[in-house]
Amino acid sequence: MLKRRDVLRLGATGAFGLALTNVGKAMAGATGPNASSPPTADAELDRLTTAGLRALPPLQPADSVSRSGQTKRFTLALAAATVEPLPKHRVPVHAVNGASPGPILRASEGDELEITVVNRLPKATSIHWHGIPIPFTMDGSGSFSQQAIRPDETFVYRFVAPQAGTYMYHSHLHELEFASVSGMFIVDPQVDGREPRYASDIPIFIGSIPWEKARTAEAQAILADGMLMTDMAAKPGADPLPGIGDSMDRMDMVEYWCFNGKTFPATQPIAVRSGDLVRVRFGNLTNMAHPIHLHGHWFRVIAQDGSPLDRPQIMNTVPVQPGQTIDIDFLANNPGVWPLHCHIIAHMVDNHDVMSGLMTVVQYDGFGLPAMMQG
Repeated sequence: MLKRRDVLRLGATGAFGLALTNVGKAMAGATGPNASSPPTADAELDRLTTAGLRALPPLQPADSVSRSGQTKRFTLALAAATVEPLPKHRVPVHAVNGASPGPILRASEGDELEITVVNRLPKATSIHWHGIPIPFTMDGSGSFSQQAIRPDETFVYRFVAPQAGTYMYHSHLHELEFASVSGMFIVDPQVDGREPRYASDIPIFIGSIPWEKARTAEAQAILADGMLMTDMAAKPGADPLPGIGDSMDRMDMVEYWCFNGKTFPATQPIAVRSGDLVRVRFGNLTNMAHPIHLHGHWFRVIAQDGSPLDRPQIMNTVPVQPGQTIDIDFLANNPGVWPLHCHIIAHMVDNHDVMSGLMTVVQYDGFGLPAMMQG
């Protein structure tokens, strides 16, 4: 596992090599194509420039939004539930429709929305429609714009879907307690032709889930060792790797960092075929920035916070800040099984020096998954 002191000792090149070693372990067992013709020399060289991405048009924002005449209705039940970020690791959380994150809400520009929120949580709360310019009384910002929804009460939010883009929703009262009450909200264009035609459109919600109670002694020992206060732990010997990481690293190691509620290797692969144009939408409601890196490809940053970029930026790593949505797209022009992950190494380990956390793979048709992901 990469530690901060290793970065200082080894310099950028050596530290990067350590990170690659762990990624290599996580990818062990990934297999090549079962049967396919080899790519042509020209096709192989296409991946060596950004020309294909630069030739793509940007997303076109709406000049205006008119009512579509359609009404979309959703019901969100807020209640306690048990989630499983990893198989056999069951964690009680406050959830939306039994899951965290909650369901992806999807509508088109100009749709009338009726979203019924049923509060079965132990305290009053409200739902904020993050990034959506809606009427003041529908904003869900707790005591600012509405009376909080008390336990066993219901409130119906009504508003019109805005311009196409990626947005989020989350609890806006007792937020620390109800941080897991959250999800993504996607709005599609009302008319075709304003966006490239994507083979896949993948939402990825970045979140975290505390460790279950069965790991409390382990978590205490990890944090105590990180603060050089080993005697504070109920079971000091429960720390599996007492020499790993500084105190900040260790604070990040005692929770499940998740893509769409799952931590690697339980995350869902992104399945692609050669030649696909793929869109990925990131939403981050954690309290930390996450630099998201894709191996083997460049991508375009095409939108931020529900607003298309006039000039998409070509990158291979993009920071997704707290409270931010970022949309990217990439050309599937380099067959293989490629890691997509946060580049904060402490968000990819859980103190057992194994790959975990904010990572998935882009899996080309015909290629097998790493052994870790095969269950």
